[in-house]
Amino acid sequence: MRTNFLRTARMGVALGGGLAGSLSANEALDLLEGKITAEEATVDDILAASRAEEVGVGEAAEKEVLRDNRDYSSRWKNRLAPTALVYDNPNGRVVQAVAIDGLAEWGMAQGSLEPKAGKSEDLDESQLKRVRLGGMMRAFYNTDLEGRVVADGEGYQGVDTLKATVQVNEALQVEGGKFRPPFSQEYKQDPAVRIAPRLSPLVEQVAPANTLGTRVSVVDGPWELGLGWFSGARDRNLPDFEGGGFVLANMSYTFDRDKVVAAGEEEGEAPPGHQRWHLDYLYNTSSERDGSVPLGYRHLLSTGIEVSSGDFDFAGDFILANGDIATAWGMTLTGRYWLFEDALRFVGRYSYADTDDDGALSIGIGVADARGDATQPLEGYSKVLAADELHSFYAGLDWHFIQDYLILSTGLEYQLLKNESDGDFNNLLWHTGGRVAF
Repeated sequence: MRTNFLRTARMGVALGGGLAGSLSANEALDLLEGKITAEEATVDDILAASRAEEVGVGEAAEKEVLRDNRDYSSRWKNRLAPTALVYDNPNGRVVQAVAIDGLAEWGMAQGSLEPKAGKSEDLDESQLKRVRLGGMMRAFYNTDLEGRVVADGEGYQGVDTLKATVQVNEALQVEGGKFRPPFSQEYKQDPAVRIAPRLSPLVEQVAPANTLGTRVSVVDGPWELGLGWFSGARDRNLPDFEGGGFVLANMSYTFDRDKVVAAGEEEGEAPPGHQRWHLDYLYNTSSERDGSVPLGYRHLLSTGIEVSSGDFDFAGDFILANGDIATAWGMTLTGRYWLFEDALRFVGRYSYADTDDDGALSIGIGVADARGDATQPLEGYSKVLAADELHSFYAGLDWHFIQDYLILSTGLEYQLLKNESDGDFNNLLWHTGGRVAF
């Protein structure tokens, strides 16, 4: 009789897979040893257990489908990875990799400048904004050497980047040479990945020039801290360290998590996929009006957030510039939304700037050239208007081809400039352009 019980149990396990699932581990063992009868393990129990197992698998699969594992932080990358790898040998004694990278960007601005008092002026600019070519080399397993020159429709404009970066360990990094000081959310980004056709007007005015410097940064979990010293001189090639300089301190906190679209009760409310807060502070020891810090600003402050969730991205940044010559402050709010993911994206931005000093805001009009890449952004404009207050609205579309390496864009920008001395301006410009990187 016991043999029949064992045979019955084995047949149930082999055919339905449900007996072991319907009983506890002890009950299954008791059945195999003949301590309980086969009648006590009914067919209903086996079928119920089988259904429960299927439901459990289905729920797990559903949760997996509902979990959004996209890399949101990549939407806020500061640069594109080079694609033209010409040498790759991870075991090389001195050099492990060599890559060539480049960027070409064309832009057009059409519209009218309409003063409150006076005759309107038509604007129609079209030019090659920048052609940048350079390369990167990984050496000694932890050192990156990179250099780039930049030109435009008028020819060579200067050195964009010439620096070395040493990754001391997983947390500590040291860099030195000529590079863009990482100030504000917008200015930290390379032109190849910037959201709008141009930087916001206040950033263009107050951002420190591309100059010589050295910087140390530390990453500890979600925290990133940085401290650097930069030259006070401005030069399109390689400036010197004469005339003082400035100290730039950075702090940021980032947390990235998977976003669960329909989380269960045990999950609670899921946070957005990416959030980052930053604080940048610059102290300038030089009072040179034409130095690396525009207008000799003594203090620069930038703080803001960036958030990504689903198809939507948002960034907000507040900026304050204080000095002996002038003071300015303002904010920028930027939003992006994928209409067709990885293909067509809507971009919107609002910028506000103000000052207590007469005409202390300088607003570039039209299409900037590559001079701003080698020195300071505002130098790239051939036409600059003065204002006491600024409101700027931009709305446009970006078509993405080959990820972010080929982008075509078009959009409208409306600017309201208030100036008590020279009169107000209303500017409506249509921007069209494209960029390709490798």
